[in-house]
Amino acid sequence: MERSTGKKHRERFRCGVGRPLLRALCYLLLIVSSTVINAQESEVRTAYFAGSGNAPLDQYLLQLLKEELAPTTSLIEVPDNKLATLDNGPIITVGPTAFSHARQANRSAPILAMLVDRSFISAFAERSPGQVTAVLYDVPLIRQALIGKAILPQATKIALLATADSVELYEPLIDELSTYGMSARLFLVESNDKLIPTLVRALGYGDFLLAAPDSAIYNPRTIKHILLTAYRRNQIVIGPTQAYVKAGSLASSYAPFPEMVEKAGNFLATFFDTGQFPAPSYLQEYRIETNAQVARSLNIPLPNPEEISERVDRQLNINQEASDE
Repeated sequence: MERSTGKKHRERFRCGVGRPLLRALCYLLLIVSSTVINAQESEVRTAYFAGSGNAPLDQYLLQLLKEELAPTTSLIEVPDNKLATLDNGPIITVGPTAFSHARQANRSAPILAMLVDRSFISAFAERSPGQVTAVLYDVPLIRQALIGKAILPQATKIALLATADSVELYEPLIDELSTYGMSARLFLVESNDKLIPTLVRALGYGDFLLAAPDSAIYNPRTIKHILLTAYRRNQIVIGPTQAYVKAGSLASSYAPFPEMVEKAGNFLATFFDTGQFPAPSYLQEYRIETNAQVARSLNIPLPNPEEISERVDRQLNINQEASDE
């Protein structure tokens, strides 16, 4: 009889009948579980995406970014007319135009710019440190110069074309070249009609022409004439971008999208942790595009892109190690 009564008491205890303490514990457990779930949900952060207007490019980048940022960050695409309504950020912009629209529409929004070069973004980042940053799209010119050296090992002189407004693009490069046994001379293009005559003088000086992302000189209107002039004088052009290699430049480094997206993810993580973006910076790894047809036409032995990249990285690493000592 006592066993039967004890069994009933135990069953009542398990069911919570007549046990206020157990009910309180169950209620407390429910609150704790709810708090944990809400905390986990609140860890999902939000960033915004302002595209370039090039739909295939924007969708490709958007997909890469979503894959990189998931599951901790939600990325929401926003049109231009909604940028001003965003009361928090950050905003990822694609290209100079998207950055300019976002900056004008919302001066307080933190912005991470993609597909912009240093010459475009530097002034904005200097005026708003921690609030404006970029994963730089252009390639350091010393890396481009070393591509020319890797292809033409005996090269020591580099020809450069610039306008009065773009001379400063080349100044850091000119200071660095002596470390690698090279020098450069700058040829100033004073007007559009003097581009080709100035180019001819430059090609007569240098072992190759190094092109920077200077749209005043290297653009769809001029590039055909520049490349044909160089080709007729058996001279090569290095740079300025991957697209120009397809047009007839011999080689160029370029920033691969997966590496840019990975760096953007790191920048966002820093921002969410600290409330500040890192300064704009270049990638650590680049790829190389070459034009084998141009090399054959000029009778130039052309290493494969991987071998060129290894030679460039080796030179950069040797110089970095020497600087650290």
